[in-house]
Formats: sequence, C-alpha cells, structure tokens
Amino acid sequence: MTFVRRGLMERGLAVLLSESDAEKELLQQAATFSDCSDAPLTVLAVVSPSEYDSVAETMDLIGEIEHTSYDDDAIFEGLRKNTRDIVEDAIGDMDVPYEIAVQVEDESDRADVVLTAAREHDCDHVFLVGQRRSPTGKALFGDLTQKIILNFEGDITLSME
Repeated sequence: MTFVRRGLMERGLAVLLSESDAEKELLQQAATFSDCSDAPLTVLAVVSPSEYDSVAETMDLIGEIEHTSYDDDAIFEGLRKNTRDIVEDAIGDMDVPYEIAVQVEDESDRADVVLTAAREHDCDHVFLVGQRRSPTGKALFGDLTQKIILNFEGDITLSME
C-alpha cells in the first residue's frame, strides 16, 4: 500500500534503511516520479553503527590480505558503492539523475537524520517505507515515520512494508 500526500517535486529524497524488497520497490517509485517530474533524486542510506562496524571489519580483513589499511573515507565509499548497487539493481535502465548520501546513526535518531538530509539537499519530497505497527505501537506507522510525517513540510510518498 502506498500513500502519496501531494504534487510534483523539484528534488526527491529516497530513504533506505535496509535492503528490503519494499525499499527496492520504493526506489522504483521514486525514480519513476523523478523521471516524470524531471527532478533529481538523492538516495539517503541510513546505516546503524553495527552495520558500519561490520563493513569496517570486512575492510580491515581485506586490508590485512592486501597489506594496506582503510580509513573512514574508504569505509564510507564502500557504503556508497553498496547503496549505488542497490539503486542500480532497483531502477535498472531508467535514466534518472541521482546522488548517494550515507549517514551512520542509531535508530533513535534516524528521523532527525532524514529531516536534516531533506533540508541540506533541498528536497521537497521524501520517499519512505514505513513498518506496520501493532495497536500498542505508535499510531499507524511507528516513531520514525510518524516523526517525519509530522515534521517534514514537503510531500511524502509512504509505502508500507
């Protein structure tokens, strides 16, 4: 199920919090919307500190084999490459201009990261996958999605996982 709040966009922000099929479908929707609006897209991958540490450990092992070391810039480049691969897999041959942004953040701060990225990249449309919650959960969407819906002043496309 997808909810779209309003109209055309000038620049979109597609938020990736995982590598789920729902997020790949959302990327396809964002790319289609971007193509129809002739608007660029920023893809924001928000990774947890443990995901970052996992990539860092892998690169350390590779570095030992290659007798070299990798700094934070190289680790972030690895995260950007992984995100780019996800985007290319999702949107295929669509000719949509996009840029990749990666942030490392705890789950509790992810909504703020998304809102800040939307401002910094001058985005007027956010594409986001929300998770269904039980009746005891936060309203319909959970903390992250609800905070973005309530605090983002642009358009939102919300796809439910």
